[in-house]
Amino acid sequence: MNNLFESAMVNTRRMTLVLAGLATVVMSIGFFNFFCVGQQVIYKTISVSDARALMESSSNVLVVDVRTPQEYAQGHLYGAVNIPLSDLPLRIGGLEKNRPILVYCRTGHRSAQASSILANAGFTHVYNLEGGITAWINSGYPTETS
Repeated sequence: MNNLFESAMVNTRRMTLVLAGLATVVMSIGFFNFFCVGQQVIYKTISVSDARALMESSSNVLVVDVRTPQEYAQGHLYGAVNIPLSDLPLRIGGLEKNRPILVYCRTGHRSAQASSILANAGFTHVYNLEGGITAWINSGYPTETS
């Protein structure tokens, strides 16, 4: 194990990782990947099937597409709001911090950045769609166009 870590303790009930050094850690527990910076879990990456279940089980989930408006117009998840990654810092104040937010892009890279931005701004329930809309479509799930 890396010398930066004197000890590591996982507390899955609180979903925290306690580290003795400063480092970014990625670990998998069950169906979720937890992305940790220091001692705080900042967002969860979830599978397409888990994302769909989340959307179906809660009418309060805000679905955010962080792709460009042109990409969004070509097809997006039902009910998604388009907030391009470049606009997120300007529009973050209009979002509810305690509302569950499912973030996605084309493949999951931009949405991971957006998820980190949201979590670092104090959002408490941030979910990144693993594989983005590409994985969603490849799983046979529907999209809509503007």
